[in-house]
Amino acid sequence: MRRFALPAFAFLAIVASAAACGSDDTNENVTPDGGPNGFGSDSGIQCTSDDLCGTGSKCVSGSCCAVEHACGTSCCGGSDVCSFSKCVTPGGKCVETSDCPDGNYCDFSLGEPTSNPTPTPDAGGSCVGGRTLREGRCLPKPPVCTDPNASVTGDNLTCLPKCEYRPVIDSFTPVVKYAWGGQVATPFASDIMMTPIVIELDDDDCDGKVTANDIPDIVFTTFPSGLYYGTNPGVLHAISVVGGTVVEKPWTVPNIAPGGQLAAGNIDGQPGNEIVACGSDGKVVAIKADGSILWTTTAAVACGMPSLADLEGDGTVEVIVEGGILDGATGAVKHTFAAAVKGPPSVSDIDGDGKLDIVTGPQAFRNDGSLIFDTGAPYGRSAIGDFDKDGKPEIVYINPAAHAVSVYRYDATQAAKFAVVRGPIDINGTLSPTLCPDGTAGRTSGGGPPTVADFDGDGTPDVALAGGVGYAVFDGKKLVDPAVAGPATLMWSKQTRDCSSAATGSTVFDFDGDGKAEVVYSDEQYFRVYDGKSGNELFSTCNTTGTLIENPVVADVDNDGKADVVVVSNAYALTCADDASKRFSGIRIFGDSAGRWVRTRRVWNEHAYHITNIEEDGTIPTNEKANITTPGLNNFRQNKQPGGEFAAPDVVVTVAPKCPSMDSIVVTVRNLGEAVLAAGVDVDLRKGDADAGASLGTAKTTRALYPAESESFVFALNDGDAKSGAAQVIAVATPPAEVHECRADNNTSAPLVFSCGGLR
Repeated sequence: MRRFALPAFAFLAIVASAAACGSDDTNENVTPDGGPNGFGSDSGIQCTSDDLCGTGSKCVSGSCCAVEHACGTSCCGGSDVCSFSKCVTPGGKCVETSDCPDGNYCDFSLGEPTSNPTPTPDAGGSCVGGRTLREGRCLPKPPVCTDPNASVTGDNLTCLPKCEYRPVIDSFTPVVKYAWGGQVATPFASDIMMTPIVIELDDDDCDGKVTANDIPDIVFTTFPSGLYYGTNPGVLHAISVVGGTVVEKPWTVPNIAPGGQLAAGNIDGQPGNEIVACGSDGKVVAIKADGSILWTTTAAVACGMPSLADLEGDGTVEVIVEGGILDGATGAVKHTFAAAVKGPPSVSDIDGDGKLDIVTGPQAFRNDGSLIFDTGAPYGRSAIGDFDKDGKPEIVYINPAAHAVSVYRYDATQAAKFAVVRGPIDINGTLSPTLCPDGTAGRTSGGGPPTVADFDGDGTPDVALAGGVGYAVFDGKKLVDPAVAGPATLMWSKQTRDCSSAATGSTVFDFDGDGKAEVVYSDEQYFRVYDGKSGNELFSTCNTTGTLIENPVVADVDNDGKADVVVVSNAYALTCADDASKRFSGIRIFGDSAGRWVRTRRVWNEHAYHITNIEEDGTIPTNEKANITTPGLNNFRQNKQPGGEFAAPDVVVTVAPKCPSMDSIVVTVRNLGEAVLAAGVDVDLRKGDADAGASLGTAKTTRALYPAESESFVFALNDGDAKSGAAQVIAVATPPAEVHECRADNNTSAPLVFSCGGLR
């Protein structure tokens, strides 16, 4: 955007944090400071045209009406305000939309600034935004246009059009956006070899609450000197991306098992989220958002991959670990399992009774720890999906000892309560285990935690996983078809190298929203992305790790409305295959070079992640929806924004005189789209003409704007021509280059000729 050295308007202050959700019509006036004019009621003068009403009024249904009260064919009276061509009475006070009833939003243009509330430690420790909030009033959300041909311009808008941006990704070009760690020399103290999680911890916008509008945090465990095993202690860290910079939390937690996984969410029913970790001493520990300890189990409890769920649907959360079921608020053991578990826990209703069950590889347990069935197979890993689309789940079971995948389901008609849908299939396919040296895990075993997603766009989920010598994707429809031979179910496999553990995890994501997921995987030496349907390599870069069962995760970690990939690495053992002088340690966050990847959620709270198990703000659902029957899902270890992958922001800008002072102008930038608008929108106030007019002042938005939110700026009025009305004033809003709007032709305000007697 063009900038000029001597602006005639001096920027004074940010005065508002949000405004009413309106249309993409740039003629709609927003008055965040109580109204641009001094008028308060209908004049009552009869009229046939605006000319008969004089400055500051217009003719509405035969009567003159102050312009700020005009509302379609009505003139709002009393305390009513105009909202999408309807006069409505504002509701209660609010500081964010969650304070309002369902179907309402918080209109900040109807309130006054309030002081920052002081967050409690459990609600995130300390707010980092440091801004004054506006108190608003609740208003009904605007309706969504049902007519695709509905007008979205003019003064009498009645609905909001759909706001989508569908990216065209003709090349896959990730870049490193942020990084943490990088200690690639002894003692390699930033080494990580577990799956990071993404969860809201802090009250970043200083509203006294931890909500989905805050900036998510990335939580992980490090270890030094290759000491990731046994009782060696690791250190838990949390970082976030604030204003394009990686910020470390001012706390760490020692004595965490370096190879253990984490889980996070609101487990105690109090405001804010907690982190559950496996302690290096064998106990399970829950950590508050400020790094202090909520609880530690009184004795050692087997823990490798914790999972969170409200198993009983009673509003209290349970922590499920290999050693039992714990009370989320206290850590007390509620139930032990009736048999030794043979795999890490995943949660799903597998028998259709409406209650959540616990799947542990070849077994399943009820929510009280009693055994539903045991297939008799050895230790393994699992995922859940509906591959025959009958509304009932199948369980994908990986037997690492035999490097094989099987599928089974609950079957009440069988004495053993399960039925085998597909017998073991070698995940190595035609790849030979001899690609790994003698004595390594990859030579004799293989099979990490599986993922479930639709890779070929046929509407049926498929199965993907890594082994010791390759990555394999199996056709879900064929897996449950007894007429298809086992080897024929393999869609594709690619040679990789994970000889050390042969058990790394992976994730999947549909980066371009075409209905076909891509594979996101890191073996010992490479981080790769594969085309889900063909297996073609879309991207590859060195990423060193000794490997356990860790995997990259996909989430929007910087609140820019685009997916990011969080990849961990360690440097204690391996170097890059193409350059032995290079190795990596810590966290790298990748994004698309042109910001084209679709939206996704801002959470990935556990290794066994599935979307219906966690809300974006960290709330664990009391009654978890079945992932397999939720439209757009039926997946496992895949992130997405159900029904909203293509939702986009829509930047509009309005100008209004600040009256009755007659000495300043309010410029308001608003997001009228369906997705978050990243901070950094440039605002240029111009004199006379939007393209060639002199710049009267500039500003830049300082916060992410969610749908319906805005940020307003007050500019002192110093230009004589503009102040006298001899020259009109126009504002232009230019979003950051990586922001893709659904409409880019409405970023210029309607011209304003300044007058505190009305708009002339």
